Amino acid sequence: MSPASLRQVGAATIFTIFCIYLFSSGTVKNDIWRFASSLRHTPDFSRYTPPRVLSEDEFPLHDPHRRVVLVGDVHGMEKPFRALLDKLSYDPSSDVLLHVGDIIAKGPHEGSMAVLSYMAQNNVTGVRGNHDQKVIEWRSWLEWIRGIDGGKRFLTDFHAKAKAASPDDPEEWAEKHIKKITKRKWRNRIPDGWKILSDHYRIARAMSDAEYRYLLSLPLVLHVPTAHTFIAHAGVLPSDPRYAPYHRRQPLARIPDLPHGVKHDKASPEKTLPLLRRLQETAVLTDVPQNTDPWVTLNMRGVLADHSVTRSKDGKPWSDVWNHDIDLCEGFDQHMHLTKHSKTALPCYPATVVYGHAAGRGLDVKRWSIGLDSGCVYNNRLSSLVIESKFQKSLQELKDEIEVGDIEARKKLTIPFGDGKARIIDITCK
Repeated sequence: MSPASLRQVGAATIFTIFCIYLFSSGTVKNDIWRFASSLRHTPDFSRYTPPRVLSEDEFPLHDPHRRVVLVGDVHGMEKPFRALLDKLSYDPSSDVLLHVGDIIAKGPHEGSMAVLSYMAQNNVTGVRGNHDQKVIEWRSWLEWIRGIDGGKRFLTDFHAKAKAASPDDPEEWAEKHIKKITKRKWRNRIPDGWKILSDHYRIARAMSDAEYRYLLSLPLVLHVPTAHTFIAHAGVLPSDPRYAPYHRRQPLARIPDLPHGVKHDKASPEKTLPLLRRLQETAVLTDVPQNTDPWVTLNMRGVLADHSVTRSKDGKPWSDVWNHDIDLCEGFDQHMHLTKHSKTALPCYPATVVYGHAAGRGLDVKRWSIGLDSGCVYNNRLSSLVIESKFQKSLQELKDEIEVGDIEARKKLTIPFGDGKARIIDITCK
């Protein structure tokens, strides 16, 4: 071995021994790990919470003493939100309040903070909206920066300069400031496309730890098996649009297998029907690949001709796709022994999606989907879906219980929901 090679081996050996010492030394180990952690990849700021199942008590469809109230996109419009609760005579001791996401941002900052405070203090059940998600991501980023050596000082100095500048357009000022003044090591830690000092950023910075935890607790989708209902901010798809609805891989095109130990009772098939429906509805969330992508349930508006999902107004509204497939559902019985898949009927039962997000389409009520974003933040209306036990009956049954003079007015407010009815109650946001 040449002298040069020996020197290289010796240097490597010394370096290795030095590293072993450092990482084994109690006095140095923590500093080394802190340094190493700062070199790790950027953490996941999304902090997604998977779909959650609501129990019958959490969504009391048939309790005569309770109501379920689902509210559309609030976007920090506190006054209309409070006015809607007043119009509903909302009683938290008996009513269950839920929201479809986007409770904050776009509206007044003070309104967003007030709405978030209300939702968090009352632990209101709901789902994440795409704007809620941006606030979560900014808060996660702030927590990460504060944990880096020098991060707190960077944020303090930056916020002080922003306050002193008091710009008319904080986002524009921040973008110029970051590019011209801030050290590259901090500038490079801001993800591409993120707007520091945006509305989402300011909410993220101002909210409390408890409010942050509340937003983190919001799942992407709520599934209510007892009501055969999904709640998602943007929506969910009934099938993978790359394949025909009756394709074998589609969850609504096949009867799910019963769990091990559970047998199908041919004499009383209704005994296993609730379980089979729940399994199939769960499969819609797990086996349709688009529904496992958080971007889809937060942003989707339609399906393009190439079968991809889009957040633009182009393409076919996803709710049309949903209603088309669900209209093909004809139950399980007639399909129990079929070996070939029908193109005109599916072995499934109907399910409903309640969603928000699509303010451009306004209140969008179809047989198996209900879009509640009626554009309150644009000074239009704030809508709610009210479900109560007495409306889980046919319209003819309702007529027998309502005074004749009120029937026409009630018809205008009453819409189909599952096997029964529900009401749309809204309020102006001007």
